[in-house]
Amino acid sequence: MSVDAALGEDAGRGWCPHLAMLLDSLADLHPALAGFYRLGASRNGWVFHRSLPDHEARDREGLQRAGLDVEALEAEGRLALSQAPVDEPPETWAQPWVPVIDERLGEGFEAVWWSRFPVGVDDPAYELALRYDEAWGEAMRGRRAVSLCVYIVGGERERAAEQLAAIHDGLLHVTADGTSLTDRR
Repeated sequence: MSVDAALGEDAGRGWCPHLAMLLDSLADLHPALAGFYRLGASRNGWVFHRSLPDHEARDREGLQRAGLDVEALEAEGRLALSQAPVDEPPETWAQPWVPVIDERLGEGFEAVWWSRFPVGVDDPAYELALRYDEAWGEAMRGRRAVSLCVYIVGGERERAAEQLAAIHDGLLHVTADGTSLTDRR
């Protein structure tokens, strides 16, 4: 199953969830994100990607290799890539983008389709990422935003799913067998 099939017809339309995407490995990242961003763009969404500092070019190239037409989407004003300010408190990371998001929604985009850099469940930044996800979710509350928080879980899928389910509307599982959604609505 693909990302669009897993999310269904309502995502970005009647349902704007705050999701966690669980990947087995980093190799799955750009193909899964490209599918998510293509779906958002196809549903008249404004697409926004946050990279780690110095990883924006790598993410751009990875998304392009995975079949996302990054240059065309940027030229149409439908995609933005930005570096996350990881040296600042995560509670402040969303704030500079809230007016931009509101502006894009005011221009007629149906929803914002947002994601960020991946974090491993054993990464020292894991707890920081959880704080960021909570702050982002709070900043997007009441806005038409489909948020996708990316985690590399490897063999820790069950442990990660239990913890991530507490702060997300659903879990998007990407495995070698395909993509599925655990919907918590």
